[in-house]
Amino acid sequence: MTRFCILISHPIQYFSPVFRELSKSTEIDTTIVYRTRVGLDEFFDPGFGRKMSWDIPLLDWYKSEFLSAKLNLKGIEWNIISSLWRLRPDVLLVHGYNHPTNLLAILFAKLIGTKVLMRGDTRASSHHEQSGFKFTLKKMIFRLVDGFLTIGSLNKSYYEKHGISEQAIYFSPFAIDNAFFSKTITLKNEARTNWLNRIEASNDSVLLFTCAKLISRKRTQDAIFAHSKLIENFPSLHLIIVGTGPEEQFLRNIVVENYIQNIHFIGFLNQSELPELYAACDVFVFPSQDEPWGLGLNEVMAAGLPAVVSDDVGAAPDLVIPGVTGYLYPMGDIDALTEKLTLLIESKEKRLEMGANAKQLISAWDVDKSAEGIIHAVKSVLSK
Repeated sequence: MTRFCILISHPIQYFSPVFRELSKSTEIDTTIVYRTRVGLDEFFDPGFGRKMSWDIPLLDWYKSEFLSAKLNLKGIEWNIISSLWRLRPDVLLVHGYNHPTNLLAILFAKLIGTKVLMRGDTRASSHHEQSGFKFTLKKMIFRLVDGFLTIGSLNKSYYEKHGISEQAIYFSPFAIDNAFFSKTITLKNEARTNWLNRIEASNDSVLLFTCAKLISRKRTQDAIFAHSKLIENFPSLHLIIVGTGPEEQFLRNIVVENYIQNIHFIGFLNQSELPELYAACDVFVFPSQDEPWGLGLNEVMAAGLPAVVSDDVGAAPDLVIPGVTGYLYPMGDIDALTEKLTLLIESKEKRLEMGANAKQLISAWDVDKSAEGIIHAVKSVLSK
């Protein structure tokens, strides 16, 4: 059986279902090597501005080990060398190339004859240099890598622009556990009643929501300003803002100073609480800037919801079919955001139809497809 290792910074709630799926394989024996325990034990997240811990199991049903007990991502884990020497994987997958531990792992893997795969969420963007020292260094690193796993079309374009051949690129969709969020169907009536009572909204209300760390690049204020325009024509409209962070007071001030009604700051919701929220709501608003991917979009689509999405969200080209699964608008354009939201607010039939389309599309982006892509890449680089 092929020995396979994945090196990743810390346990991440989105990745654990893929690792569990990989553990079912009879072709590869997978071990996840975590650099740190960040995310597993209670930790302070500066983006959310609070201590937190995930309320779903992150380590169950697959093999894993830790290089350190650190609760931060700083420093280098030199014992990656002894770990790789002991595990002697046939193939090593590293998540990203910006951390020195990852670079050390790549170099040592090549010394002991291990094939190297790389995965990340970087997308082609104007700020990526096409010349200079950093670009040259990146190309040198990429030459050591045997294969690149792409999560979507923009990520693939990024590697192609850096000279990676089509033969070295393998698709492994960025996926979440669709079944976990699909259970909203059975929660629908009860969840909606609970949330309408919680925010003191009428039965005929339309519920918009955002869900993100309240930081500047998430542009939650765009959703607020769009809502302020919309509520003039749709008085039963509500906007639910899920998340905390350094921008929270700034956003609250916007609401108060502009006398905007029916906006609800809910705070942080953990993973197990999200399906009920999705079951209760009607439309997801995703106004982010410079968003590498945006797995929240996967979640709401699995829950059968349409979304209005900024064109600066990395997942948009793959998941948003305008007028079919949702709508796109130019990032930061409040009028365009308002226009697209109006189309969904005015028609319950359109919301339901597009939500069903979204659910259908995202079914091809599930954890089993992600695991299949990884296994295919492992087998392919070993055969070369």
